[in-house]
Amino acid sequence: MTPERLSECLRLVRWDQDTLAQAVDVPSLSVTAWIAGTEVVPRKLAAWIEALCFVHEAAEETKPFTSGEGFGDGPRQEFIPVYAYNLLRSLHGGKVALRTLFGTDDEGAVYFLVSRDLAVREGGHLMITDAGRAVGSMRI
Repeated sequence: MTPERLSECLRLVRWDQDTLAQAVDVPSLSVTAWIAGTEVVPRKLAAWIEALCFVHEAAEETKPFTSGEGFGDGPRQEFIPVYAYNLLRSLHGGKVALRTLFGTDDEGAVYFLVSRDLAVREGGHLMITDAGRAVGSMRI
């Protein structure tokens, strides 16, 4: 495998040098040397990378027709930790006194909700915002 082909394969699978090094459990300097052409890419590794590249190219060729509409500039979806979501659901029923919340889990949940404008602190209470109401209104 030539250094150029290795670079092309990494581009196709959207990996950087460190990702390859981690995947095959070698030092990053080895990958750097392979790409620079100062060391030969081991034969087994070259075959593995070619197979990975082949599968990735085949997957790219069979993308569903919905692909290509663009990622857009809309809001990015974010995972809400379960503990924070449970607190958000509690806030849906009314404000919660901050003195009733304690421990690092509660602190983390409050920080998460307030930092994302899903809840606000007012006095000694935590209250839900309109954005939080929209997220926490899922019916079960």
